[in-house]
Amino acid sequence: MWIKLVIEWNLIPTTKQSIALIRVYMNSEAIRWCVLVKVAVIGLGYVGLPLLLALSKFYKIIGFDIDATRIRNLIKGFDNNTQAHFAPSQNIFFTSDSKYLLEAEVFIIAVPTPIYTNKTPDLSHLFKATKIVAKNLKKNDLVIFESTTYPFCTNLQCTKILSDYSKLVAEKDFFVGYSPERINPGDDTHCLENTTKIIAANTPYAKERMRALYEQITDVYIAPSIEVAEMAKLIENAQRDLNIAFINEVAIMCDRLNLSATEVLKAARTKWNFLDFAPGLVGGHCISVDPYYLAFIMKDFSYKPKILSMGRYVNNKMPSFLAKKIRNLSVELGLGSESQVLILGLSFKENCADMRNSKVVDLRKKFKKQGFKVKVFDPLIDRSHAKKLFGFKPLKSLESRKFDIVILVNAHKEFLDLDIRSLVREKHIVFDLKNILSYATHRL
Repeated sequence: MWIKLVIEWNLIPTTKQSIALIRVYMNSEAIRWCVLVKVAVIGLGYVGLPLLLALSKFYKIIGFDIDATRIRNLIKGFDNNTQAHFAPSQNIFFTSDSKYLLEAEVFIIAVPTPIYTNKTPDLSHLFKATKIVAKNLKKNDLVIFESTTYPFCTNLQCTKILSDYSKLVAEKDFFVGYSPERINPGDDTHCLENTTKIIAANTPYAKERMRALYEQITDVYIAPSIEVAEMAKLIENAQRDLNIAFINEVAIMCDRLNLSATEVLKAARTKWNFLDFAPGLVGGHCISVDPYYLAFIMKDFSYKPKILSMGRYVNNKMPSFLAKKIRNLSVELGLGSESQVLILGLSFKENCADMRNSKVVDLRKKFKKQGFKVKVFDPLIDRSHAKKLFGFKPLKSLESRKFDIVILVNAHKEFLDLDIRSLVREKHIVFDLKNILSYATHRL
């Protein structure tokens, strides 16, 4: 009868949502769920905001972030991370005041989990967000962690914080789940809505609640445990890091052999089972970070991953390799030691404004040590934020400028329409890291 009334009152707009609600209701009458629930997303960055916007089509959402300036921008429908606008929704309430979190029944924590300079996990943001949620936790609430972390962190550390600060009992008074984020910033093809969501929880009750929540926006895969889901997330990115590291080492070997890595890889790709990866700089908040999380937890189990460490070593050495290679090319061409160098791209990947762990910063340092005069240009990033992060401010424009060496690091859409030949002097180097410029003088 209850289901019939909900459907008749048009509270369930889609068949998919009806099925999800019926499944949950049939599993336990205690679940007053689906469209009637209010969800809080904690952390509104590259992960939290897209998730919030997707869920807001089905739920009332509280978007919480400790950055009051960002909240003011989001209220106006402006994402200062991507410099993009989005349509406002009556289902969304943005705030930096944690008192409003008391209204939520589901909490999704999507804050960054970076590393310290010593390459160990920095869980300070995660633990701070968990404490904020704990202070607003009520009986029967569900807390879902999307932040990347190592196996056992959610159950042994985060859940303990929730219990200690709320004075509630986990899996009795409140419930915990894990669903690792799989956002790929700047990728228009693989988005939240068409990427399977891994979900995991400690009880069937919590799993069904998570399934009902996420099935509104994408397909779900139920992992057998939270630890399996945590580990799966880490190896997804570690695998990519290793694949790129191998191709980077191929590029280094080809350079020693005076062969074109571009041509070698082009030939190898004709084999049906050859994996298509390209050499380049590896940065960002996932691929260059997650292997360290895995190595960290394995210390507690008396194991040191060897391949992971070597992959990180190779990828971290790429700025040095590129700087040395381009320096040698400049000497062969007769360019002076104080040549004007332009690096195109500062974000860690193309079509994205995220500068976290960008290896362009390391590349710039190497060039400056060699005596080059280095400028960086990236139309997508916040120049003032770059100055705050790295101590230098990228160029605002490329007007009336000429360079001896131009290095294309990111294949931003904006760079595809840029005629780099207009930026260089008669004697020059155009080094194309992305293999997209027909007129490039050099590639890997």
